[in-house]
Amino acid sequence: MASTNPVTFAPAFPMPRVFDVQERIRQLRSFLDASDPWYQPEPQHMNIKAAIKLYEDGKLDGIQQVYISNGEIIAREEVGIRKVWTWSEGMCHQYAQRHAYGHGPFGPNHQELRMLLRLIPNLGGDGTVQGIIAMNDTGSDVLTIFDVDIPLFGNSDGYTGWLGAVAMGDANGVVNLFPKIMVQVQMVDDNNLPWSDWILEDAIIRPVGLGVPRLSGYGIRVALYFGTGPGNHVLAASTTKEGLTVLL
Repeated sequence: MASTNPVTFAPAFPMPRVFDVQERIRQLRSFLDASDPWYQPEPQHMNIKAAIKLYEDGKLDGIQQVYISNGEIIAREEVGIRKVWTWSEGMCHQYAQRHAYGHGPFGPNHQELRMLLRLIPNLGGDGTVQGIIAMNDTGSDVLTIFDVDIPLFGNSDGYTGWLGAVAMGDANGVVNLFPKIMVQVQMVDDNNLPWSDWILEDAIIRPVGLGVPRLSGYGIRVALYFGTGPGNHVLAASTTKEGLTVLL
């Protein structure tokens, strides 16, 4: 006989991670130490000290992502406009790792996105454009850029789009520290023709490794429409809701 008890739902995170504010403060202070491997450039020191103060005052929780420029919290959209250094606080995530979701180079069980990537000209990028393919990851809030990609993006000396060092958690619950950078991406079709505007995207820089996928970020998801249909493994993407319906 079926139970008449109300249905309950098990949480996606049975044991959610608790952000350690004091550990992050200790980490931030180490970024000011020239002998530390993660020492940050002098122009970031004001922002790092501001982040420490915001944590101490209980105004940051380490979960919500914020951007600090000239010692003050600013909107994300302002980062691509200001020509000064900006620091990012708040944990990042990339959940759709290969071992968790069966992503692979063949078969219908993965979806790829083709895009152009450049350093933001207003922040010092020289306009060099590089094409990349990323796995569509709705559980990721940062794009993956590999360390071997950096030389392909032109001259990055003096680029003020570097956002510091952030903690990033993956599908296995592992948290590591990665450099974070703001870039622009533009979606292209299978003929490499652009079909979107340039979109702000946060990215982490990680070492290239065997089986490590390049995952998409959050910026394109707030700028574009995405969808899939039954029996059609191809990911549909559009700048408008009506355009998405046609593709599906």
